[in-house]
Amino acid sequence: MTDDIVMIGDYLGTIEEFLPGEGTFAEDGKIYAAVCGQRTLNPKNHTAEVEGKRLPKLTEGQVVFGEVMTIRKSQVTLLVSKIKGIDTLIDEKTSIYVSNIDDKYVEKPDDMFGVGDLVKAKVIKINGNLVDVSTKGDMGVVKAFCKRCRNDLIPSKKKKGKMECVVCGHLELRKTAPDYGDIAEL
Repeated sequence: MTDDIVMIGDYLGTIEEFLPGEGTFAEDGKIYAAVCGQRTLNPKNHTAEVEGKRLPKLTEGQVVFGEVMTIRKSQVTLLVSKIKGIDTLIDEKTSIYVSNIDDKYVEKPDDMFGVGDLVKAKVIKINGNLVDVSTKGDMGVVKAFCKRCRNDLIPSKKKKGKMECVVCGHLELRKTAPDYGDIAEL
């Protein structure tokens, strides 16, 4: 029997009537919704379930978009908010190790990224809650901000391979993606 839409924590029944199924949890002999969604009480199988929308999980090989949170000597922390091709937003902390920034040797990660930059990366390894991403190849910064005044950076006309602030003219280096500036997918 499919019923109404339920919210997290809504009472569904008791464990004497039903077994807790997908999208539910039991506490003190009562069954509650663990997700928002469509309630299904199945008297034949004696199960209570809630079919709800689940957040997408990261998988190896996916292209993701995120914001640079911290930059250290050996790694960059990226807060991923979008998976390419999926509309639902996520909130997943990932790391780019210095060896996964570029195909060339990178001595200082803070030459390649700035805090707040928007980055396109590829998921290369998932080990429990630890997610490693890479900006090698055609991945990299898609939107950068000046480290001096926080305004937009654009590819410099003065110096090839550098980024220039549209306001103060400060020149900076970044590991940019070929589609730099195309942030329509974000």
